[in-house]
Amino acid sequence: MPTPLDGPGGRGVGFAAVRYRSLALAPALAAACLALTAPTASAVPPLDHVIVIVMENKSYTQAMTGPYTASLVAAGASFQYFFAYTHPSQPNYLMLWSGGTQGITTDVCPPAGIPFDTENLGHACEVAGKTWRTYAEGLPAPGSDVCTNPATYYLRKHCPWTYFSNLDHNNEREYADLAADIANDALPNLAFVIPDSHDDSHDTGYDVTWGDNWLAANVPAMLDAVGPRGVVIVTWDEDDGHSGNRILTVFDGPLVQAGYVSTDFTYHWNVVRTIADALGIERPGLASSAAPIEDIWGLDPLRVTPGARGHVSLSAPAPNPSAGTLSARLTLARPMGVDAGVFDLAGRRVRTLARGLRSGAVELRWDGRDEAGTEASAGVYMIRVQAGVETLERKAVVLR
Repeated sequence: MPTPLDGPGGRGVGFAAVRYRSLALAPALAAACLALTAPTASAVPPLDHVIVIVMENKSYTQAMTGPYTASLVAAGASFQYFFAYTHPSQPNYLMLWSGGTQGITTDVCPPAGIPFDTENLGHACEVAGKTWRTYAEGLPAPGSDVCTNPATYYLRKHCPWTYFSNLDHNNEREYADLAADIANDALPNLAFVIPDSHDDSHDTGYDVTWGDNWLAANVPAMLDAVGPRGVVIVTWDEDDGHSGNRILTVFDGPLVQAGYVSTDFTYHWNVVRTIADALGIERPGLASSAAPIEDIWGLDPLRVTPGARGHVSLSAPAPNPSAGTLSARLTLARPMGVDAGVFDLAGRRVRTLARGLRSGAVELRWDGRDEAGTEASAGVYMIRVQAGVETLERKAVVLR
């Protein structure tokens, strides 16, 4: 097994000569060594929207028992060796927002030393002219600085942006505002979503199943909202204290390779670097010298020839994931020959959806069966359209 600091393309430090085999302590050593590395050019694709969802206190193995979570892994990219930085929660949230813990080692709220004025993703967005918002369940009011709201299970320790003085606190919103922003086509470039302490499976009695059900009810709308150049990241703050702090992190979106599992050792500061590069903003804290996550990206699923976007488009399939029938809309600005079908990841045609001359809006409907009428197995499929000289693709996930 590769060590956290070496192996093929390891993202912890980048020094193949470094050896450190304690998984529990490796993140701390990696963080110390990051100061010795220089930032490199990034191959992360530019993105319009990034949504980060943070769940609570589950190991990689525990999180993977959730059926919907497993479907996100199947449809997106995950990491075999992803580790949180420390225990307890609060320093990890600070790491994910600012690329550092700001010297905080406990969950005490408010922590010593606030307000912080170091670089962070919110401030970096504002400087670069990008938009950002956070959406926390149970937040009493925009920009609130209360530590807890027992009536709504809100915890400030899960909302690190509230501790910084160099950003606009009006961007700190209650979770219900996310749906309104999506409906008004006002989704920011960067969004952090913080479920309450029940829905993130933090509190006793609210287990993996509870959190997985929350994700199933909420993530599909976010995946639709980020669009063709967007990504939804689901991560956990830390494990349950019994797995060396190994956690699950999933990237899902049209530009991500479906079903890809990275074997690089990866940490939250790599996620921060990747977000910064994708949005073209300053890299805060350890992210300034961390490696970006580059191996998970595939080809743009809307592979349209230059200048063709105004002539042909293919919507995201819905519902997605689906347990039965799903559909996507093909829009053609002029009549052209079309060959549309469903393909498995090996490139084999599963079902033909449309063939021949088409124009205008064309509904591509798939009932989840192959050409022989047999129910297709659960997994990831591609809806692929050849329209004239142009090829378009969308991912579709089937659950059984």
